[in-house]
Amino acid sequence: MKTPPTHLITALGLGAAGVALGAAGIYVGETDDAPGAAFLGLLLMLGLIALGIRLARCKPSA
Repeated sequence: MKTPPTHLITALGLGAAGVALGAAGIYVGETDDAPGAAFLGLLLMLGLIALGIRLARCKPSA
């Protein structure tokens, strides 16, 4: 069974939001000399991308 287009669009949106928020967190961490902010940005980016992949691969409910 194929996933519906709404799942794929949502997954792409989550991936794009993850990359944008992760890049912003890394930028703030480098600018403000706060390694914790860069690490949180990286974790947020990876988490949202993983959530998007999981959503894209899930089976649609009947």
